[in-house]
Amino acid sequence: MGNDEKQAIRQVIERAYIEGIHGTQDEQTVRSGFHEDFSMLVHCDDGFDEMGVDEWLDRLETMKAENPEMWSAETTYTFELIDVEGYAALAKLDVYKGTVHFSKDYMLLYRFETGWRIVSKIFSIPG
Repeated sequence: MGNDEKQAIRQVIERAYIEGIHGTQDEQTVRSGFHEDFSMLVHCDDGFDEMGVDEWLDRLETMKAENPEMWSAETTYTFELIDVEGYAALAKLDVYKGTVHFSKDYMLLYRFETGWRIVSKIFSIPG
């Protein structure tokens, strides 16, 4: 396990999440790294909502329309942690839109026969 696995995880996140979600919103690019049963848990009040890839892509269109300046800003990111144990992994990263700290993301991944796939995500938006 080691650096090869961590590099593979990093590549999946960079392509499907950073390039796909934060960049092009190209469905094929996004789906290249997200498992078909992916679920993002969105904190709200005393609970959370679950969101799959399709709903997330739809929501992104609304977010881009509401704040085009932010979504046209360059996306940068830093990985704080990639932890791997067997076929399971956790990645923690900070995402920036221009100079704005957009989110701190916690992603869970599993390794399948086809490679690493993001299966779940939670996040915090800095206040």
